[in-house]
Amino acid sequence: MRRNKKIVKALLLMTLILCANLAFAAKKTDLKKAPDFTVKSLSGKNIKLSEQRGRVVILNFWATWCTPCKKELPYFNSLYKKYKGVGLQILGVNIDKGRSEVVRMSRDLNLAFPVLLDPKGKISDLYLVRSMPTTYVIGKDGLVHHVHWGFGPDEPARYEKEIRALLKQ
Repeated sequence: MRRNKKIVKALLLMTLILCANLAFAAKKTDLKKAPDFTVKSLSGKNIKLSEQRGRVVILNFWATWCTPCKKELPYFNSLYKKYKGVGLQILGVNIDKGRSEVVRMSRDLNLAFPVLLDPKGKISDLYLVRSMPTTYVIGKDGLVHHVHWGFGPDEPARYEKEIRALLKQ
């Protein structure tokens, strides 16, 4: 009986998260302005989202313990190298509390794009992040055009299509 209660609680929590995500996804058809923030990158440089206006921005929330993130980050790295010269910026927002694992993983994956540190979850809260990874695709206009939760086999083609379309605008 106790086990069933735990399962029911877990299902309710997952349902609430899904509903919150669907509610936000429904709002994205209105193309909301991406909330601005300023935060330090792993390199020590301050990054302000609004200063990226005029570029297509992939804002990716990730953690070192997140298995799909470990698959997604190398893909984003190759995407960044491919499109950075034509207006793509990728900002990887890490939510881990400790810095050392972030440094190690970023170095091991040879990440070329800026890694932003959000240990207190301020940026994650602005973007209603509830699961890892969560990715926002922001147009040159500063509006959120697409939101992705997780990283599956269809995601690379979807990202490529979205980015190409936004870069043409």
